[in-house]
Amino acid sequence: MISGRHAVLAFLGSGLLFAQAGGYPVLRELHPFPYSRFFIPNGAERRTSVVMLHGSEGGSVPYLESEAAILASQGFAVLVLCYFDCGRGLAGVRQTLRDVDVSLVHRATAWLRSLPESDGKVVVYGFSRGAELALIAGGASGTDAERPDALVVHSPSDLHNSFFNWSWRDAACWLCRAGQGNCARDAPRAAFVWNIGCGPDDETRMDFSQSAWRVDGSIVRAGTRIPVERFPGPTMITVGEQDEVWPVSQTRRIEAALRAFGREPEVHYFPEGGHVFGYAGENERRRLVLEFLRKIRGG
Repeated sequence: MISGRHAVLAFLGSGLLFAQAGGYPVLRELHPFPYSRFFIPNGAERRTSVVMLHGSEGGSVPYLESEAAILASQGFAVLVLCYFDCGRGLAGVRQTLRDVDVSLVHRATAWLRSLPESDGKVVVYGFSRGAELALIAGGASGTDAERPDALVVHSPSDLHNSFFNWSWRDAACWLCRAGQGNCARDAPRAAFVWNIGCGPDDETRMDFSQSAWRVDGSIVRAGTRIPVERFPGPTMITVGEQDEVWPVSQTRRIEAALRAFGREPEVHYFPEGGHVFGYAGENERRRLVLEFLRKIRGG
């Protein structure tokens, strides 16, 4: 057995992922959400659950698994929920972030709450575009079973943003138009044509006036403000003041809106942090998240 504060991961022959930290083995369990990953502490005690939402990298990138396993090792059940670009594989075509129904987060919340091991508390925890989704889901209509108890968001936006696909930034996905000669990398986009081998969504033909999200079954216009004040529960926000993707001013607006409605969000600004933290900053961010989750759990 492995003890202490360090998590150790190893794939077992059964296909389950095992980890041990703080005395809790962690198993990857079955669930009803395709291509999502579910980590649970291997214990009989009641546990608080977390719906973890990835960012624009998509659900096929296992970016969040290490943190999910660490949280599970501390007694939390964690569902890393794939909401787009699921099951792509290493060589597959990237899916565009678009037409995501926010009710998926509500269904995941209700499912976690229904489990016999649940203590009834569910936190939705999102990163970047996943933070945007978490804030939207927190304020969207739903049943009592579907509403989260708390939100944790890292590098959030206060607006509904439009579609995104990382392939649009890949030079291999843009071919020089016939008659243009050799297109330089800094040539205008009009000099290139979309490589259909990178998928059906040609960026030059997309309607960016609509957001990536559907709320209550309806399309929401891009640029619409997220009514963060509709969520009544505890909210924790972390953000880097050097964030090059979502300006820190968006977090300040979110904080101001929550306080104007009598909320008391826990907001942590990292002066040297960018959109993604590294090393000491990331360790401190994770420590703060764990402390917040323990407060929600009640111990």
